[in-house]
Amino acid sequence: MEVKGMEELLEKLKKKKIKFEIREREEGVKKKEKRRTILVHTPRKILRDTVKMLIETFEDFPHFSVCSFTDCGDHVELNYHFSVGYGKPLKETNIILRVTLKKDDLKVPTLTDLIPATILSEREIKEMTGIEIENIPDGRHMFLTKDFPDGVYPWRRDETAPKETRKLYEVWK
Repeated sequence: MEVKGMEELLEKLKKKKIKFEIREREEGVKKKEKRRTILVHTPRKILRDTVKMLIETFEDFPHFSVCSFTDCGDHVELNYHFSVGYGKPLKETNIILRVTLKKDDLKVPTLTDLIPATILSEREIKEMTGIEIENIPDGRHMFLTKDFPDGVYPWRRDETAPKETRKLYEVWK
């Protein structure tokens, strides 16, 4: 069963020429149901508009889970994880908005005015990766101590990562 508004969202994405992938997998024990994940490749300049589109398209407000981060070498990826149909077993659809950023331009706009729950993930991303969250209402550290060195980012895999972590990544290559 599909969440109401999903086909409308896919049509809007196509119309705006926003690339997306649909991934399906089966879930359930007695009754197998297909569960969809939609990965939307979202350019930074339209991230806020894409989130507004999610909010406007679905009957239920999209549930924000977390923003995850991947250091891909010459660029990084931010994945904003949403769920529509949240709390309806086997009817939820995951929507991931993926924003790719070049390492020499690590900025994204805040989403807290659209979805207040993003504040925790935005603060964490800012602190652990060095990505500038433009207009974040509260940019204080959450996890790192006040005396943690500036310009060192625990989740990065480049020269800005803590020295000990960089050694681990070199071994894994």
